[in-house]
Parts: sequence; structure tokens; C-alpha cells
Amino acid sequence: MEINNEIIKKIKITPLLDTLKLENISDDIYFTEYRRDYISNSRLGVFKRDGVKAFFEGIPQTFNPSFITGELVHQQVLQPESFYVVDSVFKPTAKAGLMADALYKGDGTTPTDDEIKSQSYIIGYYKDKLTPSRIGEFRQKAEPYWRDRYMYELKNALPKDKKIIYTDEKNFEILTNCLNSLSNDSSIQNLLHPTGLIKEPKVMNERTILMDIQMEVPEYEPRIYKLKAKLDNFVIDEEEETITVNDLKTCGKPVNMFDPLQYSYQREIAFYSWLLGFVAEKFYDLKKPKIKGNFLVVSTIPEYGTEVYPMTQKLFKSGIAEFKYLLQCVAYFNQVKGYEFIH
Repeated sequence: MEINNEIIKKIKITPLLDTLKLENISDDIYFTEYRRDYISNSRLGVFKRDGVKAFFEGIPQTFNPSFITGELVHQQVLQPESFYVVDSVFKPTAKAGLMADALYKGDGTTPTDDEIKSQSYIIGYYKDKLTPSRIGEFRQKAEPYWRDRYMYELKNALPKDKKIIYTDEKNFEILTNCLNSLSNDSSIQNLLHPTGLIKEPKVMNERTILMDIQMEVPEYEPRIYKLKAKLDNFVIDEEEETITVNDLKTCGKPVNMFDPLQYSYQREIAFYSWLLGFVAEKFYDLKKPKIKGNFLVVSTIPEYGTEVYPMTQKLFKSGIAEFKYLLQCVAYFNQVKGYEFIH
């Protein structure tokens, strides 16, 4: 589709600081209540990768096995107080595991074939190709998990203040090795748990920043857009007048092959740092703090290596330019081309 870059370059972005919020929001709420008409870094990635139509329709729900591994590592590194991973009951792998979880019944009964078929459409497990023989194969995978989980929950007092997580045996092994590697990396631990000389830095995990911006397209009325971001870990150091964004990344190859440019990760930290700068000024009275960013990388394959990959000035410059350009493109296609957010 034709893009008028001359117009896009002239689109003005104005942060509306009175709308700025720093909140502790669960993933369930973040990805539902703040979904359709909010712009996140991930959604900007959809714009860049899949185009205008995909962006305005919302982020498609696609299954990626690596997401499960990454989510487990994030939960146990950044929010161990909120998640409990069961270490003796394992579900099937991949989409069969998602199906088994969704169809589990706490009373010990098993789902009907019709219930399995219905869930297959939601999860995308064979969908309309779920034959009787495939249902039988699925039951062979899922029924041992349903039985073992029922007996485990019957016999054990599970923590009431944590979300109980069941995973497959392969991902549990990867999780265990990744956690061991991360805990033994003093550089990563010092970034996640910094100390100050007199005043302790403010350290927060999995916090959400919400802020509205106004974008002005030439010859159009200014329009308001909503931004959201969920940061893995950040540090506000008032002593050093520094803010640091640390982004935990799982990598399915050796850590020396990690490349932030491959998936525009530099845009992610730049976007988060831009928002965090406003938080530091509004809530902590830090005027123009020094900004740092790091990727905390752990490999999900043997030898489960770890590495700190710092954001350079070049990466910051590239990331800032990219996310601002994509925001301008959103305003352009919304106002000039008539695309609307689908609710």
C-alpha cells in the first residue's frame, strides 16, 4: 500500500503526562481489558511484520512452543512469589498440553468427545480434522495427566496465594537448567537486585505503564491514542539519577548468537525506556535521568549459557526512531486512510 512518508514525518507526537500511570496489573487483565485499542510494542511489531490490516484487527493468537518456555522462565525469575510450578505431574507437550489443561476437570471425570471437539476449535488442535482416531490418540496423551493431576491435588495442600502451573516434562527440565544458569550469573543477579550506597534503588518487576499520546496529522484534528507496556524489570536509581530497563530473553540457540536486531528488540527497550523516563520524572522527580538498557539472555539449549547484552547508543537511536515512525504510521492509516481499531 502506498505510504506518503512526507506526511508521516510531519506527524507530531505529544505525550499526555496527566494520563501517565504505573500499575501492577496481571497478565489476564493486561491482555484483555487493555487489548483492542491500546498500542503496545508487540502490536507495533505486528504492524511492521504483518501490515496495516493485521494491526488494526489486533494481535493474532498464535501458538509458539518457545513462548511457553519463555513464560515459565519469566514467571520464576521475576514473579516467584506469584507462581508455583508443580515438579511431579507433567502434561502432554505442545497443543495437546494446552488442550489437556483446558479440558481438565477437578472432580476426576473426563471430558466428552463433543467437549474435546469444541475445545479443539478454540486452541487450533486439528480443528475440523479431529477424527475419532485422533480423539483416541489425544485421550491416550491426556488421561494419564488428568489422573495424576487429580490425585496430586487430592493429596497435597497447594499454596493458595500462588497460581499453580503445570508444564510438560521437557519444559520443566529446560526451566530448571535456565534457572540454575541465571542464578549463577552474578552480572545478571546484580542487575536484577542492585544495591545503593545510602538509598536503595527502586526495583520493580512486571509493572505496567499506561499513557495516552496526542498525534497531530497535518490538516486533521489532533487525535488521542492509548499506549501500554509491561516491563520485565526496571530500576530507578535516585542516587545515580539513572533509570535502567532490563529485558529477560530466552534464546533457542547459543547466547553468542543472540542478535537484538533480528526481532527489533532494540525498539522494545527504547519504547519502554521512553515511557519509564516520564515515570521517573512524574513520580520520582528525576529530571532527564541517564538511561540504560540490558538484555538478560539465557539459552534454552545445553549448555544453557547466559549473557548480559547492553543497549548501545546506536541501538537506542535505532529503536527510538523505529517506534516513533510506527506510531506515526498508525496515525496516518487511521486518519488519512480510514482504518479503525476493531472492537
